Amino acid sequence: MHVDQKSVSSQTHRITYTHIKTRGPRICFMFSGLGYTYEKPLLYYVTMLMLKHGIDVVQIHYAYSKELMTKSTDEIADVMMQDIDLVLQDVLSHSDYKNIIFAGKSIGTIPLIQRVMKDEVYKDAVMLLLTPLLTRTELFESLLENTHKGLLVIGARDHYYTEEVYQLKTNTMNIEVIENADHSLDVLYTPTESLKALETVLNGIEKLL
Repeated sequence: MHVDQKSVSSQTHRITYTHIKTRGPRICFMFSGLGYTYEKPLLYYVTMLMLKHGIDVVQIHYAYSKELMTKSTDEIADVMMQDIDLVLQDVLSHSDYKNIIFAGKSIGTIPLIQRVMKDEVYKDAVMLLLTPLLTRTELFESLLENTHKGLLVIGARDHYYTEEVYQLKTNTMNIEVIENADHSLDVLYTPTESLKALETVLNGIEKLL
């Protein structure tokens, strides 16, 4: 296994990313949350799970102010894709991966749902939507049209949770609602239940791999 820390730039943007290489034929691009970074439990163990299966991992390191969340869903997607596209082009232009997986957490699901999932180039990619912002109407409506294989996970006590989430279940998209879990998929003050929630998520992802 080899780890590269890289940066890529355009005339207006510069973004860094970590590329963990197993030399396997598959790759997982990860989009973190604003405050939920790759060192936090969920994304840390999803990374470990990918490596266990010989899947390369690219962790994209972006940083935005909380003010970004006050903008429209499409504005957020456009801002983030200016950075994300630089990484996708840099990685995929130098490699020949056979399968692509995308994993987004919280705000990281916005460009994934609004842009990547609508791009014909990635029509066969597996989508892991971890605590998507389902109360944003545009995101929910986009997901109703989804045809990708994947997993959507959200906590029943997440402030972005809606009971309509089960409308999004299809033959290819699995839905996992974690009872009593918050936006971090933690069960407050109950470590053992939080660990069980994490195990549920990892088991759901492993079935897709």
